[in-house]
Amino acid sequence: MNAETVLDTQPSAGPLRSSPAMPTYRLMGAPGVNDANGHRVGPSGMTTTLMAVLLLRSHRVNDSDSLVALLWPGAKPQSARSNLRQYVSRLRRFLRDTAPAGSAILSSTGGGYLLEVRRGELDITRFEDFADLGRRALEAGEIALARSYLEAATDLWRGPLCQGLVLAPQLETEILYWEDLRVSAHQALVKTRLHLGDYGRAIAEIRRLLVSNPLSEELWGMLMLAFYRSYRRAEALETYRLARRRVIQDLGVEPTVQLRRLNEHILSGDCPLDTFAWLTPGTTRWGAP
Repeated sequence: MNAETVLDTQPSAGPLRSSPAMPTYRLMGAPGVNDANGHRVGPSGMTTTLMAVLLLRSHRVNDSDSLVALLWPGAKPQSARSNLRQYVSRLRRFLRDTAPAGSAILSSTGGGYLLEVRRGELDITRFEDFADLGRRALEAGEIALARSYLEAATDLWRGPLCQGLVLAPQLETEILYWEDLRVSAHQALVKTRLHLGDYGRAIAEIRRLLVSNPLSEELWGMLMLAFYRSYRRAEALETYRLARRRVIQDLGVEPTVQLRRLNEHILSGDCPLDTFAWLTPGTTRWGAP
């Protein structure tokens, strides 16, 4: 089920119901704006970096000193403040010529700049809203609805955040925040697939997630369970051996009790989904009560 189907059938979706099919402002992948033809376009040079910074910090006043530090994290030119004003002017023209009228407001206020964008028109906040709806549906035991919301959230990711830009180290915390949310939403989506018996897709998605999260025992456990429920017990047991080897090699400790217990259940041939708290509707983390 796509995002529009979900929103049309769920009155509780709130402000997302009136959002466009695809967000206008994009930070997932190369930063840019979707024009009237649905093509992603972006300003050039430092104006792109300024747009990305202001979108990451939308609805917050960014004072000129902070923006100068974020645009020139090393040695800044003597004309930095003058250059910043030029980039702001170029960004205003770009938004006026490219974005839908009234969808973004870039204003000067209090010695800084404020970019206001509706949540449903910025991909990261639209993602956050879908992911939150998905988690709430999962906690309520509405598994199919949770899958629809979480698919809508994860489908928005079209590449690394701010792809192609070299951002200041001061923005690392904000980038990591969105990356952590992405992984969390995808893990929740995998959880719904396990509950609904979509083991093939769960296996493929978990393998991709493990590339960047090789020490996540929750992911290893879900992969073991997906193999087992697909009548691939040998691969489930081999997955435990790989996980154990990786944990011991990198951390110098044995896997957690939960992962070891899962392996024992698979060995015994008795491994129901509700044996493990981290797969039970109403919980969203490994070992949560």
